[in-house]
Amino acid sequence: REGDKRKKRKKNKIESVDTSIAGASFETAEPTKTHLALVALQKAGKLSFCATQNVDRLHITSGMPRDRLAILHGCVFTEQCETCDYEVVHDRDLGGVSFQSTGNLCPRCGDNMRDTVLDWNDGIQDQE
Repeated sequence: REGDKRKKRKKNKIESVDTSIAGASFETAEPTKTHLALVALQKAGKLSFCATQNVDRLHITSGMPRDRLAILHGCVFTEQCETCDYEVVHDRDLGGVSFQSTGNLCPRCGDNMRDTVLDWNDGIQDQE
C-alpha cells in the first residue's frame, strides 16, 4: 500500500520549468563551446563536413565555412536567390517559412530572394 502512495505522489509531481529562456531570441544567441570545437576540428583536418538541422546560424557565426556546412532545415537569418542560389545572411530573423519571398532582390542577379526555412511539408533542398 505504501508503494501505491509513492507512485501516486510521483505521478502528480509537476516538474519545474526553466523559464529563464522564455522570450530568448535567435538574434542574441551565441555559439557554444561545441560549435567552436567543431570549427577547431574542421581547421585541424579532423572534420571534413558538418550537417545541421538547426535554424539559428550559430554554425556560421562560429566560423564553420559555408562550403563545409549543410543547413538541412534552412536558417531564419538567411535568404537565397530563387534563380542563382546566392545567399545573404542577416543579423535579424527574416520571419519567413516555406521559401516565401523576403521582398529583397538578389545583389548578384537582381531576381527575388526567398527565406530558406522548411515548413513541415517541405522537402530538404537538393543543394544541401
